[in-house]
Amino acid sequence: MPPGGIGCNGVEAAYQSGGIGGTGNTLPPGGIGGTGIEAANELGGIGGTGNTPIIPPGGIGGTGITVAGSINKIQGKALVSTSGSDARVLADGDEICVGDKVVLADSSKAKITFTDGATLHVLHNSEISIDDYHYAANSKAQGRSKISLIKGDIRSISGEISKSNPEQYAISTPVSTIRVVGTDFLVTHLPENNESALNGTYVKVLSGEVNVISAFSKVLLRAGESGHVLLNGIHSIIKSVGGTCIP
Repeated sequence: MPPGGIGCNGVEAAYQSGGIGGTGNTLPPGGIGGTGIEAANELGGIGGTGNTPIIPPGGIGGTGITVAGSINKIQGKALVSTSGSDARVLADGDEICVGDKVVLADSSKAKITFTDGATLHVLHNSEISIDDYHYAANSKAQGRSKISLIKGDIRSISGEISKSNPEQYAISTPVSTIRVVGTDFLVTHLPENNESALNGTYVKVLSGEVNVISAFSKVLLRAGESGHVLLNGIHSIIKSVGGTCIP
């Protein structure tokens, strides 16, 4: 939601540099929610608090929550929860925010479209969390996306953040971190209570390349290559046309 906030009444600010939390007013460059006082920071304050955001452009008025994207193409059932809140059922078009944990039920799948154009396909019996996210077209150098795959299967097609700030674009599992540059790849994580196959994290690159980082090493996988990281952090390349181990 670049880059302004939304007031407590759900009205988006007319001026892109900040929303007015709890007032419905549209004071450029953004007022402090619930007061009508103009913010010292041109990117607007956090609605309802009188505080300016630590990292621009701030969040949703009165909450400090940052919207990362929206969910669509749900088949079956998807639930979302945040720390200290009960899970609720997601519907097409619902916003996904930093701090959200998304869980897909059996025989379900969904796609998350992020504000930088990235997409994440989440398959059945999978669980992810949005750990950190920020994107604004006028501050691409500050973009960041950090997502955790707790269990299950995802397909990630990266967006603008991976191109403009690749060091701040990552998908993590309990045993590895995957860093990408403009790519399309699949990740599966099987926790230790899974008995159907070797446990750990599997990565398959469809296009581009990824670095798969564990506690012991870093492996570069290119298009057509697959890798596996055991729960103890040991890497192996399943299918390779020249995967490169990076010291």
